[in-house]
Amino acid sequence: MDISVGLPSHVPGARREDVLAWARRAEELGFASLVATDRFAWNQLEPLSVLALAGAVTERIRLRTSVLLLPNRGPAGPLAKQLASLQVLLGGRLELGVGVGDREVDYRLAGAEHPGRHRRLETMLEEMTAIWAGDGEYEVIGPRPPSAIPILIGGSGEKAWERVARYGAGWTFAVGRPDDFATGAEAVGAAWARHGRTGRPRLYAQRYFNLDPGRRTAAEAFLRQYFAFLGPAAEYLVAGAPLDEQEATGVAGAFRAAGAGELTLLPTSCDLDELDRLAELML
Repeated sequence: MDISVGLPSHVPGARREDVLAWARRAEELGFASLVATDRFAWNQLEPLSVLALAGAVTERIRLRTSVLLLPNRGPAGPLAKQLASLQVLLGGRLELGVGVGDREVDYRLAGAEHPGRHRRLETMLEEMTAIWAGDGEYEVIGPRPPSAIPILIGGSGEKAWERVARYGAGWTFAVGRPDDFATGAEAVGAAWARHGRTGRPRLYAQRYFNLDPGRRTAAEAFLRQYFAFLGPAAEYLVAGAPLDEQEATGVAGAFRAAGAGELTLLPTSCDLDELDRLAELML
């Protein structure tokens, strides 16, 4: 199982210097990917901008959104061109985790419709892949990505599993227990086979983390605030986040046993020593 790390771009107050330092150090330490999250109604840096900055100071590490809320980003065409350009500039290292999100406020404040977002996600993926391929009249829209942009589909449930098999290179699992992941991975594999897909789907999981005992209270406060929209269920996410080294080791082992091909640990602060601690523990 590969170990990846989130950039601290979702932490309120994150600066250019934080993104640059995390990106450079993560590549030096040997993490598989750098990941940027997306949330419109939150004090965080925009993920595609973050990945462009991180890509400018790295050469090998993969760069991924997890997940980009596609249906509140406007028409598919301009976004497809932006992503193709980013894939050119990143030298083919971009991976695109996509989803719809559940927060109505993200859509309302972005001027997008919350109802119908699942179908719009599928329509946008169809149009974007046609643009990247230069199909029909889309031939005039460039650039062509130097390599295919792998699409990782977020979400759970039968429609999500089908969406992975129809549109994706794999599945990215955002919230839940390792046994939930194992159940979903099995369902994704079954949908993959039904659609006659060859090879195996990529199976990615992620968790927020903190390794310094002195920051545990601050990490819990961050998670409660970030997931406050869930109400009492936010405590479930706080309880499931590894907030010390023993918990982190246990979570990694559980997801490995559940079949995850990659686990991303998302920071709860911009403190760079968290990255060094994580590498020492996991790599």
